[in-house]
Order: sequence, then C-alpha cells, then structure tokens
Amino acid sequence: MEGFGKRIKQNRLLRNLTQEELGTKVGGVSKSFISKLENEKVDPSLEMLNKIASVLNVDVGDLLSNKYKIEPPEDAKKEGLKWLIIGEELEKDGITPEQVRQWARIATSFDPKKDE
Repeated sequence: MEGFGKRIKQNRLLRNLTQEELGTKVGGVSKSFISKLENEKVDPSLEMLNKIASVLNVDVGDLLSNKYKIEPPEDAKKEGLKWLIIGEELEKDGITPEQVRQWARIATSFDPKKDE
C-alpha cells in the first residue's frame, strides 16, 4: 500500500490537525502510531483506514496509492472533468445547482442583437 502515509499526512495537514489530534479522533491511538503510519513503518488495518478516512472526511480510496484507483474513461476526462471542477468550485462558494440552472436560462435567453 505504498503512498498511503503521504496521503494521510497531506489530508491531516489540510484539516489543520496534529498527529496527536488525529490519533485521538480515530479512537485514542498515540501520536507515535500516527507518525509510524505517515512514515509507512506500519501498515494500517482496513478498520483503521476507515476510521482515518472518516475523520479526514475522505474516501478510503483517496488514502490508497494510485494503483488502486480506477481511472475514468478518456472522454470523461476531457469533457466531464472540467464541469466537475467548476461545479466543486461553485459549491464551495455556496452556489447551488438550481442557481446555476437559473443563470444559464437567463444567459441563453439574452440576445444582444435585439438591442441593435
């Protein structure tokens, strides 16, 4: 499971958690154990991975190396990915899908040639 330690650490730091805080939140494991996980000196059990993923609010697959991830089809990468990214950015700003639909209806109903 090479790479899981780096991903745990990255996600922990993104959430401004110390190793001690993560250990406490996953059920009282020591800072030392979290350090060993992050440095890949020990392999986590599936149960531990699930607890860590839950605390870090990520999927277990996000903590595993890329060799365990399924790549989307090429056409989805080209077309769909940009829409997913835009959607995630809008969602972070508190914009709902319904608001986007309303704006799209307004934008597509506007005809600049009418005003000429």
